Amino acid sequence: MSSIPTSAPPPEAPLRVNALRILGTTATRNSFLNSVTSHVFKAGTTEEVMQRVETIATQLQKHDIFDEIKIYLDTNHAIPDTVDVTLHLKEKEKGLFQTKVNVGDNQAELNGGVGLRNVFGGAESGAVNFSFGNRTKAAVESVFETPFRGNANTRMGVFLNGSIRDHSQINAYRESAKSSGVRFKGWTQYGEHQVAYAVTEREVTALSTASATVRSQSGTNHKQSVYHSFVRDQRNSATLPTRGHFLGIYQELSGLGGRGDTSFLKHEMQASFHQALVDEGDSKLVFSTSVRAGLFTALNDKENEQMHMSDRFYVGGPLSVRGFKMGGIGEREGNDALGGEGYWAAGASLISSIPGLSHLPIKAHAFANAGSIVTRAGTPSDTIKDLSETPRTSVGFGLILHHSIARLEANYCIPLKYAGTDLPEPKLQFGFGLNFL
Repeated sequence: MSSIPTSAPPPEAPLRVNALRILGTTATRNSFLNSVTSHVFKAGTTEEVMQRVETIATQLQKHDIFDEIKIYLDTNHAIPDTVDVTLHLKEKEKGLFQTKVNVGDNQAELNGGVGLRNVFGGAESGAVNFSFGNRTKAAVESVFETPFRGNANTRMGVFLNGSIRDHSQINAYRESAKSSGVRFKGWTQYGEHQVAYAVTEREVTALSTASATVRSQSGTNHKQSVYHSFVRDQRNSATLPTRGHFLGIYQELSGLGGRGDTSFLKHEMQASFHQALVDEGDSKLVFSTSVRAGLFTALNDKENEQMHMSDRFYVGGPLSVRGFKMGGIGEREGNDALGGEGYWAAGASLISSIPGLSHLPIKAHAFANAGSIVTRAGTPSDTIKDLSETPRTSVGFGLILHHSIARLEANYCIPLKYAGTDLPEPKLQFGFGLNFL
């Protein structure tokens, strides 16, 4: 909120900030507030003053440590062409406790956490988070983050986490993991970047029905990786968008300098586009299309060494290529999917409101899916050739029940093309999560 003179001068008129006062803070350091606000004194015109004041308000809002932010500009009559700026701030409570339900690929988790905001008066935050679910049996993470040089668009921190996960929907094993590392986050007008370095110890326990491949990877393994991700999300909804686009690019470099038990470079990309074809009153028809692709490259000379099961790609399932079981596309050994080192998957849907039920969160849709996977990636050209020559396809129709936290689908699926090693799942199939093809 701001107060400015009623007869505002033109944008190019000379104007400087003479003084800046900050009221209402007790826990926030003056040095931190100065780092956020000091640039306002460099303004030389009315337009620059207003832009820098707006930047201050935006930065303070993003730091998430204030309940109220009020900014007043008052003409300084003693010094021509100057204004005095006053910030009235109301700090949020330091303590934070929250619980929520997170939904992923056919899994649901109960999440909770306790945390502290503005720990040392510079918008630092510390938290301990936990989760329990049907696939993630238990997970806990502690994290401490601080803005880099007071900038709300960049944060850096350290983390420790541990988890126990059940992979039996795809492979017959459970995995406990412990990780520690550092993480950097940055936000730009184009999207969000994250860069992290993590040291991970994983303990794999094969179940009684596990194949020889799964059993051979039982025990403890170590991984040291550098991660990078870029996400641009311009959708109007995460669960059932009617317009916008999404782009996610993810990289992992493991075993740099020969550290850890595995060495590889992994790329993955996800993209989607959504457009309303009909949007008139209660009649809505939306076209959605999505694509995913990934490629893994080994960085060692051991030709017979396989990528670890937890690092491999898997294709098939109600959120991937519908009409197939989870991880049901590709080579198998017994009941276990071998996964792959390269894949692609795509989908297109027409989503429509249902006459007479437009007031309910229920939609009807028809879809077509396709995808492929290669167990061992060769040269890029060979891998692309293999992936293009072995597509699996399916079509179908069904109902969508959508909520702000998740989407539930009940579909009648018709697998059209599949290989002898695949596990098609025709007729009725259920799926819940966020990212459907």
